[in-house]
Amino acid sequence: MKLGVRGPIPGRTLREKAEVLKRTNFDGIELGAEFLNTTPEEILQQLDGTGICVSAIVGSIGLLNTNISARRDAIELDKKRLDMAAKLNASGVIEVPVFGPPQFPDPSPVMTIHELERRLLIAGLKELIGQIEKTGVSIILEPLNRYETHFINRVGQAVEICKEVGPPTTIKILADLFHMSIEEANIPDALRKGGEYIGYIHLADSNRLEPGAGHTDFASAIDALKSIGYDGWLTIESGASTEPEDALYRTSGFMRSLWNS
Repeated sequence: MKLGVRGPIPGRTLREKAEVLKRTNFDGIELGAEFLNTTPEEILQQLDGTGICVSAIVGSIGLLNTNISARRDAIELDKKRLDMAAKLNASGVIEVPVFGPPQFPDPSPVMTIHELERRLLIAGLKELIGQIEKTGVSIILEPLNRYETHFINRVGQAVEICKEVGPPTTIKILADLFHMSIEEANIPDALRKGGEYIGYIHLADSNRLEPGAGHTDFASAIDALKSIGYDGWLTIESGASTEPEDALYRTSGFMRSLWNS
C-alpha cells in the first residue's frame, strides 16, 4: 500500500507541497493539469530529494467532447500524458469521460445518447492501446456520482467498458470511495467485483472531508481491497476538517493503521 494525495496540500510550489507530504508521512502526489505544463525532467527535479514520487497524472478529460477535432486532440494529449507518466514512473493517466449532463444532440431513433457516448469512448480508448502497450502505463477510468456526471457512475459500469476495450493491463478503474458512497449499494462488494480492473483508489469520507471525518466504513473497504490483492495507491482527494497539514498527518496515521490492522 502506498499513500498519496491529490489535495488539499499547503504550499505554493510543487516542491513545497512535496515537503509537506513527506512531513505528514505520505509517499506520493497526484498531479493535475496545473502541474503538467512542463517537462517530466522539471517535475522530477522539483521532487528530487523530497522522497515523494508521482502516483498518477490526469489525462485530457476530453474523450467525449462533441467536437470531432477536440476529440482527436484529446486522444493525442492522452498519448503525450501516457509518455509523461512513464517518464515519471506514475501508475496511470486518469480519465473522466465527461462531466455534467449529455452534451450531444439526441441521436434517437438510431441509438440513445448513452449508446453513442459508449461507442465513442470505447473507440477512443482503443486508439490509445498502442501507446499504453509502448509505455506500460494504464489509462484509469474514474466513475463519478450522478450529480457530477450522467455517464459511468458505478464501478460495474466501468468494468463493462474496460472489458470491451482490452485486458486489465490496458484500461483500469479508479474507485473513489466518496462517489461509491453515493452510487454503490455495497462498497466492499463493488470493489471485489471490480477485481483486477481496480487500478487506483481515491479516498474521501461521506462528507467529502478527509477519511475519518465522516461515517464511511474504510475498514471494510480495505478488507475488500486486500481480498482482491490490491497493493497500489490510496490517494486522498478531499477537503479538510481542520488546518490542512494537521488533517494530512492525522489521515496518514488513520489509513496506515487500518491497512496494517
